[in-house]
Amino acid sequence: MTLIEINDKTKREINNCYILGRLADDSDPNIIPPLGQDRRSVTKSHRNDCIIVFYLQAVSDEPKILNSLGKEPKECYVSFDDRNSRYLQSIKYYEQPDKVQFLREHLSGKLILFKPKLSNRNDNTGHRYHYNFEIVLVSDDKVDANDYITIPQVKKGVPAVRFEKACMENTPIQLVDYPNHMEIPEFILCDGFLYFIPEQDILQSSAQNMTTYYATKPELIKKLPLSEFTEFWDEIKCAYRELGFISAKFAGKLRDHFNTHGSSIGQQETIRKEEKDRKKGYSIEENTTLSEVDFIERLKGLALEEGLIYQEEEALINFHTALKTGNMAVLGGMSGTGKTQLALLYAKALGLKKDKNLLIVPISPSYTEPTDILGYLNHQLGIFMESETGLVSFLERANEEKTELFMVLFDEMNLGQVEHYFSPFVSLLELPQEQRKLQIFSQDAVCYNRKLKGGIPINDNILFVGTANFDETTKDFSNRMLDRMNVIFLEKLTFGEAYVAKEKDNNEYDRETTVNRNIYRNDWMNKEEHLEETEISLLDSLHDLIREYDSQIGVSFRTAKGIGKYLSNIPCDYDGNPLVTRQTAFDYQIKQRILTKIRGHREQMQELVGTFELESNRYQQGLIARLLMEERTDEAEFKTSLNFLFQKAKELTRNGYVL
Repeated sequence: MTLIEINDKTKREINNCYILGRLADDSDPNIIPPLGQDRRSVTKSHRNDCIIVFYLQAVSDEPKILNSLGKEPKECYVSFDDRNSRYLQSIKYYEQPDKVQFLREHLSGKLILFKPKLSNRNDNTGHRYHYNFEIVLVSDDKVDANDYITIPQVKKGVPAVRFEKACMENTPIQLVDYPNHMEIPEFILCDGFLYFIPEQDILQSSAQNMTTYYATKPELIKKLPLSEFTEFWDEIKCAYRELGFISAKFAGKLRDHFNTHGSSIGQQETIRKEEKDRKKGYSIEENTTLSEVDFIERLKGLALEEGLIYQEEEALINFHTALKTGNMAVLGGMSGTGKTQLALLYAKALGLKKDKNLLIVPISPSYTEPTDILGYLNHQLGIFMESETGLVSFLERANEEKTELFMVLFDEMNLGQVEHYFSPFVSLLELPQEQRKLQIFSQDAVCYNRKLKGGIPINDNILFVGTANFDETTKDFSNRMLDRMNVIFLEKLTFGEAYVAKEKDNNEYDRETTVNRNIYRNDWMNKEEHLEETEISLLDSLHDLIREYDSQIGVSFRTAKGIGKYLSNIPCDYDGNPLVTRQTAFDYQIKQRILTKIRGHREQMQELVGTFELESNRYQQGLIARLLMEERTDEAEFKTSLNFLFQKAKELTRNGYVL
């Protein structure tokens, strides 16, 4: 183990932790006295007969960091009577003629609450730190177990409803006497209720405040009134301020009772909201579904509140429609246009929370194969070693909770070669729902994790989003990838446009109604994939034109089907009018599904894309632009695609190639 050094700030924080202990046995081999001193739990110091040294053994959890300092699990804490004068004065210790005997009798067999105090060690024992302590209190309770569980209490005066609301909304939870150097608590006490935290990752500690926590999986927290545990207060030991301790044996009984009778605070929150709705005098059923137009308003409102300004049609509505109708969407554009922020904003509008049903996977340039994001099977051990991304566990959770929405965000997706590390998903996402199963290793392989052996179903409750820059530091998307997704290029608004957009902010939108898989995939989705004759004709013409210059690209049946699905699912307002015209939406699709494949050197692509005269700042249209111009019936048609071709012509002229 590599031992670490800790700074003074961390030492002070550890000094505010509370540990339950007992007086060590004289025969305890873990008593490590200074050289020349007797191995006894209470004895005189070998340096000064007037100072008494004594040892305590922890019987509850200790600060996690102590393991990194080299402390053995059973290693004793040591202190001196002159360092515990405040407590010893309260028991009239200094008036005793035989202090060693008095202290031994006072501490023997009792539970002792203490704070650890670390100090540097300079003796020849090979240990870096003294594990000193300060006694807080000595309970009359006798030690009847070797292991105790700490139960922190939410600050007195905080009602259970407020605590649960903080859990559900992932807002701060204060446990004032339980610093986050300790393990995540298994039980929390609040306002006459006991809460059960069955897994460590349900709560997350704050990096800024040592007594602040956040619930990342509040739906897994269970709750029961203390009235169900008649013996609870009799089992609480060494209660002090906002802390108490119970034996491991009693903790086992509590777990069993929670597993049988406990109810999720998520269920409790639903009941409360239903009751609140009843009192308001309207049907619960009428208030459980969020319309798509209300969701768009929520997305716009959240963006403005966070100071993020996006084009409403080409960014917000376009991104929503592309993600809803496709299995994946990528947000591209220059750095600083808010690609990642938009993805996170969309997740927030859906009610997704990081590490619960939102997973952010920062892509590294070193990612070259699927094992980098998934993990690999250790054939020698028969164990699947999951990647640090946590993607496999996240997909498993999404499969278990099919009614809820989940999102995976691949940030800076093309820093690595997408075609390589993302290859298991490329064809998988095109398959019918019942056939989408991610096989992460061979079914014939020896693996003790039976759940993974059968593969992981990829259901339609998972949204895949990527962000991408397109410059010399990134990899190109393959045509195979581009054929399967929308690449949406975010454009920066002028500062004047941004100011006007901010002025329109009225914050009037539904903030409460949640979005689940049923709303997203059923209520908001039209299953049809309709293309009009003129659209089919243009797609055929584009395909024939592009194929003359590059036989590997064109308009595939998959692309045409995706475009038809997109056009059939444009969100509508309350009166049934589309928020984006079909012509504008078709323009977006040509740019995002077809023109993104136009890449190559000047000799290959110049006729298709056109040329740009730098001196006169004049664009000479290529074959694609001319085709689109022929199809136009007014000046606004294909504006987005024509502008995109204009930019590509600039790139081609300046660089000799286009990405």
